[in-house]
Amino acid sequence: MMQSFETRIVGFIVVGFFIVFSVFWSFPEESGAAVKCPETKPHRPSNFDSHKATLSKILHSKEFRNASVMKLQAAIRTRTEVYDDDPISVEEDLTYWSKFEKFEQLLKSTFPLFYSKTTLHKVNYHGLVYIWEGSDLYLKPLVLMAHQDTVPVSNITLSQWEHDPFSGDYDGENVYGRGIADCKDQLIGLLEAAEELINNGFSPRRTIIYSFGFDEEVGGPRNKNAEWLEAKYGKDSMYAILDEGGVNLDTIQGVKMSVPGTAEKGYMDLKIILETPGGHSSIPPKHTSIGMIGEMIVELERTEFPTYFTEKNPAFWEYVCVAEHSPDMDSSVKKSILSAGHNQKANEVARKYIDVDLGKGFVVKSTRALDIITGGVKANALPEYVELTVNVRIAMEETVDTVTRRVLATIEPVIDRYHLGLALDLDGRQEIKPRKPAGNCLVKVVQAVPPAPLTPTRGNHWNIFAGTIHHVYEDLVAPDSTGLIVAPGIGSGNTDTKYYWNLTEHIYRYRPGLLPGVYSKEHGINEYIPMDSHLHLIAFYYEYILSVDETDD
Repeated sequence: MMQSFETRIVGFIVVGFFIVFSVFWSFPEESGAAVKCPETKPHRPSNFDSHKATLSKILHSKEFRNASVMKLQAAIRTRTEVYDDDPISVEEDLTYWSKFEKFEQLLKSTFPLFYSKTTLHKVNYHGLVYIWEGSDLYLKPLVLMAHQDTVPVSNITLSQWEHDPFSGDYDGENVYGRGIADCKDQLIGLLEAAEELINNGFSPRRTIIYSFGFDEEVGGPRNKNAEWLEAKYGKDSMYAILDEGGVNLDTIQGVKMSVPGTAEKGYMDLKIILETPGGHSSIPPKHTSIGMIGEMIVELERTEFPTYFTEKNPAFWEYVCVAEHSPDMDSSVKKSILSAGHNQKANEVARKYIDVDLGKGFVVKSTRALDIITGGVKANALPEYVELTVNVRIAMEETVDTVTRRVLATIEPVIDRYHLGLALDLDGRQEIKPRKPAGNCLVKVVQAVPPAPLTPTRGNHWNIFAGTIHHVYEDLVAPDSTGLIVAPGIGSGNTDTKYYWNLTEHIYRYRPGLLPGVYSKEHGINEYIPMDSHLHLIAFYYEYILSVDETDD
């Protein structure tokens, strides 16, 4: 009897062990520890004290402020709009592109000290590459970027502008005008910072390169600056690259954040082209090509792309930092975000929270926007040709191919319903379904760029960059303030940095200032920046250049 009891006890223990082991083995992702927000500390150059007076002048001098306003105004008044249908070849219309010659002449007359210390190379006529030679040619150069061009202003909207879009009006607080937020303030601020460094006796140890494209707002097909730099210096030849982008000084769920872009989503324009026999409108079929493509539109807008919350996307760390520091976020959501890296259920909660509750789904998934549709030529003639243009921004976890295949799968039921042929043009034409008398559909990828490589956010490069943000905003702009979190983020738009991937893995998309671009109405009516924001930008670049110059590779 006693032996039987002991046997049963041993049996229970063995069974219990196997149950625990089975649970553990079945759910290995549950065993990980919660992730932590990466911490960065303020960083300032060792010779800060000798530059402190200049930084104070930049941020607080009325005389400097007013002079800076005038430089911004001159840049806005020199119009540099570009359009989607501009000639691809500059030689095709040299007169049209001569507006950028006028802009470069403005820079030359406004910044004589900068021109005296740098060598200008014009790439493809109007790409500007200034080289400020350093004393130590073994150090990799630092590249600072902006673009000269702006989006246009529609004449239809002129009456809605409170300030003429090309006047550069200044009301004592804000400067207004097309391109001031995207991104003439950055370009002018870079040169202002350089001239203040020169005035203070600075001579670089590390070469500094200023690279300004002239067609970023239309995708940059004429931008050859990166190719020129790679031919001159070679691959992986740059210390770091800074361009526009990112979000600075935003409050997210009660957390004061600076979120520079350390990657960008991919970009794709595709066309869905439908051709049908046509005919007289008095004897129409049940569905014209416009009706058929209308059904495709419904399916494309109804079908959501899948969401992701992984370390492949730098926004993962942004929301980890928010969860760790937020006084407002629900505790259960916090726990889910911090456990999302190893717990699938928590990951689902985190994705839903970002996508649905915060309405920031574009951060965690690919997006599609149906932007242009054309078709038909006459009221009494059936449309023979209809074309839909779709713009896609590709999530870090996806590729051009996976997104294209998802679009095909979405419209395929409509193709089958109306007995249409289907072909794909992605690096060559591929027939998916044979051509049919009823009509044929072509999905054509016009241009595509995959998601950008991730910028490392560990090590000296990141520590100096993020630390400078901390120091400028916690010690210079708002002395003795604390609580700013600098976290990596994802760029949902695309910048000229897509051409620079071969030159360094350290690419930062960041525009210092008080407002994220969307709040400054960039590309919109009444575009503006607070003048204080521009002065912060100058101070940041001034101090960052000093810190990078004293570090070794």
